[in-house]
Amino acid sequence: MFRLIVLLLLLSACGFEVLYKDHQNSESIAYQLASIRIQKKRNKFDWQLQNNLYELFNPDKISSPEKYLLIVDTDQSISSTYITSTGASGRNKITITANYVLKNLNTNQQIASGNVVASDNYDVSANRFATFVSEDYFKSNVLKIIANDIRNSVVNDFFYNKKMCQDQNFNCPL
Repeated sequence: MFRLIVLLLLLSACGFEVLYKDHQNSESIAYQLASIRIQKKRNKFDWQLQNNLYELFNPDKISSPEKYLLIVDTDQSISSTYITSTGASGRNKITITANYVLKNLNTNQQIASGNVVASDNYDVSANRFATFVSEDYFKSNVLKIIANDIRNSVVNDFFYNKKMCQDQNFNCPL
């Protein structure tokens, strides 16, 4: 019985905290993520990434004032991974690279930056329409992966900055 009580006390004091514990607290991660504005781009490719990021940053539709600006620059490349006996490409590889910078809107101070790369490949031996549809489908999937990686990196940087602000008294970018 004593061991059970000790085990329960140890588990309750593990040091982990819930990410989305209080939506009304302006210091919570959910509130911080909801206050990120993403710089607009004018093409379909970047528009999909922007929508994916907004869905991940604010899944609960928290209303908060904009405090941060996320600037994302993307680059995509398509290369062949398999050449058929006729010299045509049998499979294409889509690689998307996203460089991002998160800044505080009031101070213009950089909070986070990074580079995310994701890729996938698809068969091009089918007809032209199927190849076009496959390319769009795989681009969409890769963009979802990139959005998730950017979100995870931003959450990690928020926690790191918050910890640094608590440990040391220096100019906090948050």
